[in-house]
Amino acid sequence: IIASIREGRIAYSNIRKITYFLISCGLAEILFFLLSVLFDMPAPLVAIQLLWLNVVTDGIQDISLSFEKGEKDIMKDKPRDPKESLFDKELFLEIIVSGAFIGLLIFAVFYYLMKVLHVDLALARGYVMALMVFIQNTHVFNCRSEKHSIFSKEVKFNPFVFIGVFGSILLQIIVMEVPFLSNVLKAAVVPYHHMLILFLLAASVVVVMELYKKLRFNKD
Repeated sequence: IIASIREGRIAYSNIRKITYFLISCGLAEILFFLLSVLFDMPAPLVAIQLLWLNVVTDGIQDISLSFEKGEKDIMKDKPRDPKESLFDKELFLEIIVSGAFIGLLIFAVFYYLMKVLHVDLALARGYVMALMVFIQNTHVFNCRSEKHSIFSKEVKFNPFVFIGVFGSILLQIIVMEVPFLSNVLKAAVVPYHHMLILFLLAASVVVVMELYKKLRFNKD
């Protein structure tokens, strides 16, 4: 009975993690598109680029999150009310905070490229797409635990997440470097030293959500 309860809690927790990841990333995409409209700017991404993001990041990482083994203290949680909605206050806040930050960060980069540096629209979209891939593959680590730090011993090792991140980023680099694929996806080539900058920007979402967990739950 205890083992069954544990498996049930892990399954429910993983559903929340996948929901957290998918909806926060979707919210971010909606936000930076809306901001672009409000500031009378062109769309930051075209349809096929959005589709690519949904396949190469959302599609891979939601599968990897389903293999999470459960946190060590999962059996210490209080029993959940069967009538309780999946979208409780905690999940709602996590989605809003992370989704808003990602959306604002993406728009800020797009605005800087277009309005300050005056780069070509196709190139700006290439940077935005690469940044979004990096952010989503960084944010997946935040989603591995709603309460614990990603560096905590409470969060068990999940090789599928790391394989998914490596594979997703590798696919993005291949798309940018192979002329046929870059033409199909309208993915401009991003120099490697600029990709490093984009990756560092993407890592900021971990800092933000680590601070959120620390302030909200005061856990290690």
